[in-house]
Amino acid sequence: MKKIINSSKLVLIAAVLLFNSCKKDDPVHEHDNEEMKTMTLSFTEKTTNAKVEVIIDATDTKTQSLNLKKGDYDLDIKLKDFDGHEVQQEISDDADEHQFFFVGPTKEQITFTYLDQQVGLKSNWKVLDKASAIPMKIVLMHGLNKTKVTAADWNNLSYQSIGGGTPDISVNVTLNLID
Repeated sequence: MKKIINSSKLVLIAAVLLFNSCKKDDPVHEHDNEEMKTMTLSFTEKTTNAKVEVIIDATDTKTQSLNLKKGDYDLDIKLKDFDGHEVQQEISDDADEHQFFFVGPTKEQITFTYLDQQVGLKSNWKVLDKASAIPMKIVLMHGLNKTKVTAADWNNLSYQSIGGGTPDISVNVTLNLID
């Protein structure tokens, strides 16, 4: 009987050691922020259906140019991670903690309307006035307190201090508004 109990203990100890040795050694690396490599801005002019598209590599410090004629545009933003997978659905699913800011153009140059839950993946831009070489920063903030941010803050220079959070993406664009 004593041999059976000792054997049972030995089997139990061996099983515990075996299961513990099967644990993954490398912890899963989780990110609070989404990691994005590219951002595609697709503007569609509502009257003529003309398209303006700019693809921005978020890891490149080169400033892209964006030229928009006066008109009424719908903007659709596509984001891809480093593996080439689209991630805008993840952003949309967490709409309560994400928001794009387009800092640079004034409300006299562009009227802006969020067309999604104040995220900015989909928006409307009305180009009202001609202007050249407007430095514009496009920032997707993550983890901000959206109860402190309004839709009118789309171009607020103090976007970082309004609702907190950290940037998922931040790129510079030169915006030209032409006739």
